[in-house]
Amino acid sequence: MIHLPLKIRRDPVGFIRRALYKTLIAPLKYRTQNGYDAARYWRDRLTRYGMSLKGVGDEGLSEQDNREMYENAAETFLNVCRQEGVNFTSARVLEIGCGNGFYTRLLQEHGVKRYLGLDITDALFPDLARSFPSFQFIRCDITNDPIDGKFDLILMIDVIEHIVGEEKLNFAIANVQNCLAENGRFLVAPVANQGKRSLFYVRFWSIEDIKRKLTNCLFGKPIPFRYSHLLVARKPPKPMDKTGAH
Repeated sequence: MIHLPLKIRRDPVGFIRRALYKTLIAPLKYRTQNGYDAARYWRDRLTRYGMSLKGVGDEGLSEQDNREMYENAAETFLNVCRQEGVNFTSARVLEIGCGNGFYTRLLQEHGVKRYLGLDITDALFPDLARSFPSFQFIRCDITNDPIDGKFDLILMIDVIEHIVGEEKLNFAIANVQNCLAENGRFLVAPVANQGKRSLFYVRFWSIEDIKRKLTNCLFGKPIPFRYSHLLVARKPPKPMDKTGAH
C-alpha cells in the first residue's frame, strides 16, 4: 500500500494547485538573473499568512500540524542548547530569519535578554515589535548585507535551504563567521547528507558544504531535525602567543 503524505491525503486538490504554482507560475514571477527575488517572495508570503505558521512552515499543512512540527523542532533545539552549555540569560543572541517570531518567543521564555532578529522582509516587524518590545528587529539580507556585532549564539533555522546560489551562501557564511564570538555557537538547519536543488526557492545544502565553508569552526555530530539534520558549529578561542595575549 502506498502511504501518501498527510498534506496530499487531506487536500489533494490544494496540493496540486500549490505544486503547479510553485513549479510553473512562481518561478516566472520571482525570477532574477541570479536566482529569485527572495525579499519579494517572502514579503508576499508573510503578508498573505501573517503570524500563522503556514507562512514560515509548510503551506500544505494545517496550523495545528505546523504547530506540532515546530514544537517538536523546538524541543530538539532546546536540548542541543543545553548540551552545548548555552546560557540564555547572558548570551548575545542573533536569529537569522526571525519570520513570525516562533523561536523569538521560545528564546524569550527561556530568559534571553539580548536579542537581535534579522529577516529579509519587515512585513511582520510591527507585530513582532508589539510582542517583543525589548528585542530588536532589523531588515537584512544576509547574502548581501554585512552584519555588525558579536554574538554568543546564532541560529539560522529554516533559512539556509532558501539560499539557492553558491555565491550568496558564501557571503552568508562569511557573515556568520565574522559575527560569531569566540566560543560562540552557530546552529543551522536543515542540512542534508547530500545536497540537491528542489523548487525555485529551495536548495538543500549538504553537511559537508557547510563544513567546508565554516573554516574556523569545530563541529559536533549532526543531529536529526525533522526531515534532515541540525548542525552545531563552535568558534574556538584564538590561541595565545608567548606573552599570553590572543
